[in-house]
Amino acid sequence: MHDYAEIIVDLISNAVDRSFHYRIPPELRGKILPGMKVAIPLGPRRCEGYVLRLLNSTAIDPALLRDIIAISDPDPLLTREQLVLLSWLAHRCYCRKIDALNAMVPASIRQGRHTQKPYLFAAAAGASVEQETIKKAPAQKGALQMLIIRGPQERKALEKAGITGATLRALERKGLIEKKYERRNPVDYLRRAATTVPLDLGDEQAACLKRIVSALNSNRPKRLLLHGVTASGKTEVYMQSISKCLESGRSALILVPEIALTPQMISHFEGRFPGQIAVLHSRLTQAEKSLEWQSIREGESRVVLGARSAVFAPLANLGLIVIDEEHETTYKQEEAPRYHTRDVAWWRARYNKAVLVLGSATPSLESYYRALDEKDQLLVMTNRITSTQLPPVTVVDMRLELKENNRQIFSRLLLTELDKVLEQGEQALLFINRRGFAGFVLCRECGYVVRCPSCDVSLTLHIDRQLMCCHYCGHEAPVPLTCPECGGIRIRYFSAGTQRVEDEIKKLYPEIALIRMDSDTTNSRRAHSQYYQRFREGRASILIGTQMIAKGFDFPSVTLVGVVAADTTLNLPDFRAPERTFQLLTQVAGRTARGKLGGKVIIQTYHPGHYAVKAAARHDYCTFYHAEIENRGQLAYPPFSDLLRFLFSDNDERKAFDAANWLTGQLKAVVGSAEILGPAPASLYRIKDHYRVQTIVKGRQLSAISPAVKKVIRTYHEHKPPYSVRLTVDFNPLVVL
Repeated sequence: MHDYAEIIVDLISNAVDRSFHYRIPPELRGKILPGMKVAIPLGPRRCEGYVLRLLNSTAIDPALLRDIIAISDPDPLLTREQLVLLSWLAHRCYCRKIDALNAMVPASIRQGRHTQKPYLFAAAAGASVEQETIKKAPAQKGALQMLIIRGPQERKALEKAGITGATLRALERKGLIEKKYERRNPVDYLRRAATTVPLDLGDEQAACLKRIVSALNSNRPKRLLLHGVTASGKTEVYMQSISKCLESGRSALILVPEIALTPQMISHFEGRFPGQIAVLHSRLTQAEKSLEWQSIREGESRVVLGARSAVFAPLANLGLIVIDEEHETTYKQEEAPRYHTRDVAWWRARYNKAVLVLGSATPSLESYYRALDEKDQLLVMTNRITSTQLPPVTVVDMRLELKENNRQIFSRLLLTELDKVLEQGEQALLFINRRGFAGFVLCRECGYVVRCPSCDVSLTLHIDRQLMCCHYCGHEAPVPLTCPECGGIRIRYFSAGTQRVEDEIKKLYPEIALIRMDSDTTNSRRAHSQYYQRFREGRASILIGTQMIAKGFDFPSVTLVGVVAADTTLNLPDFRAPERTFQLLTQVAGRTARGKLGGKVIIQTYHPGHYAVKAAARHDYCTFYHAEIENRGQLAYPPFSDLLRFLFSDNDERKAFDAANWLTGQLKAVVGSAEILGPAPASLYRIKDHYRVQTIVKGRQLSAISPAVKKVIRTYHEHKPPYSVRLTVDFNPLVVL
């Protein structure tokens, strides 16, 4: 038996961000296992901690060690795989181990709030009210009769009928009723998906499936990039790959980038794998998450579908991981631990000797570059499985619209085509990647722009509430009637958002039903699925939205996609701006021409000659890739290098720069040939009254210097006098604003 345990303390503090050794008292030896939660003494306090491993000996004097107080939860919280992943995640993401653990396990599970599974009571086969054992027990006889007549019932329904727990237990002992666990999907409010069977595959689909199955049979970790145009049938390839995985006795995990996509994906996968699907995403309640987590841990669910955090699902014998729309930025966690789902999935694939499939019509440059560099990694589907192929795209130069005195947010061509679609009873999708009514409010007499007092950003007008809002700190102010600077009355709204588009469409088509989907309208738990169902059923003719409607959705009746402003992402001060623009335009263009009715796309832009816009209009990923990869190579940006970002934030500008200068000086001694950029003000220099200063280290294989960098970070936190400046470290950030 082991005498000692290595434990991490359940406190979010840099001071205890290391493991501690404790003695296992005689009464607990043989009962404590790795992954368990235990009560431990820490100084004068009693704390909780997690057992990382058991030890036969320790280099620390045993007389100095303290005893574990008690076991907090009899079942290990973490699997062996998760314990190993915990250390890797903390190392990779420059975070505390307890931050990594908290990201891996739902709060309800960590806190021991195991939700009671829903059970049904049912009459046993052959049970009869005439049986001798209940002839003199009228309560039991009545309960059994009710179950025979009405069928299986929940405990609550039986209690309402006056049936007590004692009666049910008596019937159970006599073998007349049985208690069954009812596996419930946390999205039962959706209509139950009809069972489906595998579809016949096209030649390209069959070839890709064959490659995936071959990788599954190899029993070696394999990473494959499935580059398939929109509507090429990637989902069917995923499902048939999962079927093969399940046949081999292994489990599967499929990840989607947006909660908005889960209703549609649940419908597909529940129909193909009824009763085997667990769903994990942030819109579930803690009770729902707890039930789903338990069903996965206990092997009841062998297929997990979810958003980013589902990558940590405790699936045993994992054989296949699918990341759909792998290019999406939502796969990057922006709070500690700042992991990328793709990296964690590949770690799990290697640990389990599983296959990782990355699917996208517009792969990230990093994934495509790696796929071309590694043999047999790229799978390609160039044709749609629908009767119509990729829709024709027309680019409208909005500069010419202005010259011809059209000052609306819609071009004349877009309005003409929208008229046709509505006359024919079809559906249209209008995309603009900015919420609100106007991006900023300006006085045309003096040029004053209404800004947030706490952030270096302009306030966004939300016309429905008649408020100016900051999307960073939440500050709100009334809409000015006169200029606060000069008193002028020529207040104008610029840079349209989803509310402005909605308002204009209502003026043009007052009788037409429409839906707006953005983070303002979908903040309730079931909003995504309700809007999806409503539009899918044809109860609205126009869907207006931000990037959440730009990918994954399959609406056969959508025959027109209008991109109201293609320049929203193009003008961001970020080296990934062209890539994001191309991906968004291509993805949103793929939402049409998916049915027999065909479709067309109209892109409105002030930069019609930009290579990202031109390539998106031709659905030409390869041309865009070669142009962009050349630019990245010249600047030595990813995928030709790694980036390590240090962001300092404080309400005192001088302190932020002092801290940044000190740590940057320490980094120069450990980064070797890597380039150090900064310290310099971040693009968004002030947020929530905090000044933001950044230093970026750029170089190849920066993970190799991670131990030395972590020592510098530890020294920073131990600096005397201590720095009050908040430091965040992000390995390969997707956003550097």
